[in-house]
Amino acid sequence: MDINNFIGAGLYDGIIKNADGDEFDIHAIVTASGDPERDEIEVKGDDELKGTFSMGLSEAITIEANAISFDVIQEITGNDVSSSATGNEVALGTDSEKNVPFVEVKAYTTAKSADGTASIIEKIWHKVQLSAIKVEQAGENEFKFSCEGRAIPTEEDIEGAALTTKRIATLKAYSAE
Repeated sequence: MDINNFIGAGLYDGIIKNADGDEFDIHAIVTASGDPERDEIEVKGDDELKGTFSMGLSEAITIEANAISFDVIQEITGNDVSSSATGNEVALGTDSEKNVPFVEVKAYTTAKSADGTASIIEKIWHKVQLSAIKVEQAGENEFKFSCEGRAIPTEEDIEGAALTTKRIATLKAYSAE
C-alpha cells in the first residue's frame, strides 16, 4: 500500500468526543471545516522584508448537519437534555454556554491510496469549544443544525494523553481494511 498519497471524496461521518472518552455521532453531518487563523508580524528592514512571524494560531471550526443529536448538543453546550417517553428537550442560550466545555471533533472521508487500497482520511481537532448553535427550519428545505467554534493548540488529546507535539489538529490517512 502506498501510504504517502491518498485521494478522497465526501464526508461520511463526524464524531464529538468528551474528556471521559465518550463519543457521540453527529447525525447527517454535511460539513466539518476548519479555517486556520493566525496573527502575523512582518519584520522589515533596509527596504526589504526580513521575515514573518506567526502567533495566535487557531482554527475557526464550522459543523453543519441535516439532523439533530441531543447527545451532541448536550456535550457542546454543557446543558442537560430532558428525556421523556414523548421526546427530548434541551435549553439553548443559557449561562452555561458562556464557557462551553472542550471537546474533540473528528471528521472522516472515504478515500483510497495511490495504489487503490480502500482507505480513510481523518482529521481530529483535539481541543475545541463549539458555540453559536444555529437551527434552520424552512419550507421545502431540509432541517439544518450548525455550530461554530475555535480549536486551539494543545499538548494533550481531549482525554489528557500526551501528543508528540503541541498542535491544533492531526490529519491521518490509513487503510480501511
